[in-house]
Amino acid sequence: MLLKNNFDMELFFMHLENLYNLAGVWLIQISGLFMAQTPTQTPSDPKPSVSPVADVELLKNQIQFLQDANTRLNNSFGSFVGAINLSFVVLALILGVTGAISVYLFSQSLKEARQLIREEVEKRLQVSVGEVVGQQVNNLQQILEREKVLGAISIDYIIPQKQSIAPDDYPEEYQLLTQRGFQATRIVDAAKRIKVSGDVVILDLVNYQLVTDTEKSNLQEAEINKVVEERVAEQLQKILNALPNKVVLVVYIRPGKQRINAIDGLSQKVKYYASANTPVNLIGTVVDSAYVADAWKKC
Repeated sequence: MLLKNNFDMELFFMHLENLYNLAGVWLIQISGLFMAQTPTQTPSDPKPSVSPVADVELLKNQIQFLQDANTRLNNSFGSFVGAINLSFVVLALILGVTGAISVYLFSQSLKEARQLIREEVEKRLQVSVGEVVGQQVNNLQQILEREKVLGAISIDYIIPQKQSIAPDDYPEEYQLLTQRGFQATRIVDAAKRIKVSGDVVILDLVNYQLVTDTEKSNLQEAEINKVVEERVAEQLQKILNALPNKVVLVVYIRPGKQRINAIDGLSQKVKYYASANTPVNLIGTVVDSAYVADAWKKC
């Protein structure tokens, strides 16, 4: 825009300069005409006699020449002004067309840019959401597969009481296991002949009193430890005699500071076994044992 304005100003000054030059030429011509029409007199020449008619005719010619010059000057200046006006009109038209084209192109470019940005954002969003959803779906599938495994495993829970246990007296650990989603969870009546049919068997020696309160009061610590060792070995032997071939054994016991040799010796009598000493540890151990039992069943 600045270049166009400079160009218009230069054009305007060029027209003024041409007009000034033209006026100068006309003045020179008029001066020459006066000089040509004015006779030069020398001191030796006699003064010619001029008639009034000739003077009038000369004056008319001079006036006519000035009028013609003025007409040509007005026409030239009018042409110059018309050219300037036409230049402004053309410039305005060019600017208008250019502006319209620029606005159209800008709007089209802006529209295309918005469309490209929208498509790119949607593409990236689909990829990101697809990855997140895919990962979540994979995690959910894995969880469902693990839960599906638990739904095919049965649990036998044994408390070696000499009397049958009423449902109201079932231990809390057993209640938690019934809510875990196993195929079946049942209390085995140890007061009768033990029959094991589950995939995972739990021997609960926490809710079973290995040592009576009287024994704890009358016996020394070493003697108590010996009693615990003998009674744990006795209960384990009863369970081992009733176990089928493919069963995972879980021993729930709190031995305190002592180590139970009978539990350490289970590796020679049963293929898969584990021990737990807290309710949380028991639930986790039983779930892990269920996976082992499921894999063992498929072998």
